[in-house]
Amino acid sequence: MKMHKKITHSSMAPKSASMGPNVRQVIPSAVEHIDPFVFLDHFGPMQRNPGSAGVPPHPHAGISTITYLFEGSNRHQDSLGNDAVVHTGDVAWMQAGRGIVHAEGMNENRTEPETVHGLQFWISLPAKQKFIEPDFFHYPSAELPIVSLGKATVKVLCGELNGQQSPVQSLSPAFMYECHLPANEEITVPLFEGNTLGLYMVKGVIQVDGKTLLPTSMTAFEKKGDTVKINSSEDSHFMLIGGKPLDEPIVGYASFVMNNMEQIQQVMDDYHSGKMGTI
Repeated sequence: MKMHKKITHSSMAPKSASMGPNVRQVIPSAVEHIDPFVFLDHFGPMQRNPGSAGVPPHPHAGISTITYLFEGSNRHQDSLGNDAVVHTGDVAWMQAGRGIVHAEGMNENRTEPETVHGLQFWISLPAKQKFIEPDFFHYPSAELPIVSLGKATVKVLCGELNGQQSPVQSLSPAFMYECHLPANEEITVPLFEGNTLGLYMVKGVIQVDGKTLLPTSMTAFEKKGDTVKINSSEDSHFMLIGGKPLDEPIVGYASFVMNNMEQIQQVMDDYHSGKMGTI
């Protein structure tokens, strides 16, 4: 018998204290973690003009960072020598592992203003792979499967849904679904018993488990249950994320997420000694 997941917590994502008024910090501010997801920022919509600065070089370790754009483009550069322009609907997946330096939106040589709007996620790597070699993968939008659930359109950014498997390879067992649901419709999304689930509202109004969810709200659910039922009052756009929980210690410092302070000190030393490279 199918069982709908129940809400445990829901709150609005505040504006980021460090990244400015055009960025909302969803995880860990609105919801602490959706294991294995430890971070989510929602940026834009905002206008990027010719000559505007991006995010300068900075390090990461112990995670995979994922950038997904609803609108616009963004340049990715890293200390492995990767240099890619990520477009609307693409997935930029950076496996930081033992450490990597990257920059976003720098030296883009724009000639016209462009609206940029999207999300950045961090997924904690399993303890046994915290120090794996870093890597970067660019998945064009056309390679990502789209599934119809009733009247809803669901893009499978990571994981599998109704037999459609994303080409994205995650070391942590995770799923990421981008959902568009027309007004006054209902869908039931199949999930796995024991998995975590988070729902982030981008646009519209929906009802889940007796609660009305509005834009920029983040909602966490119980692990118990293998479906989520969603009703829409308006044309709605939202993200479903989660996976098999790692249930491992999380110790974060700046842009590093490890399992203990000794590992944090190690990756800090590696960064300052130049072992993560430069751009």
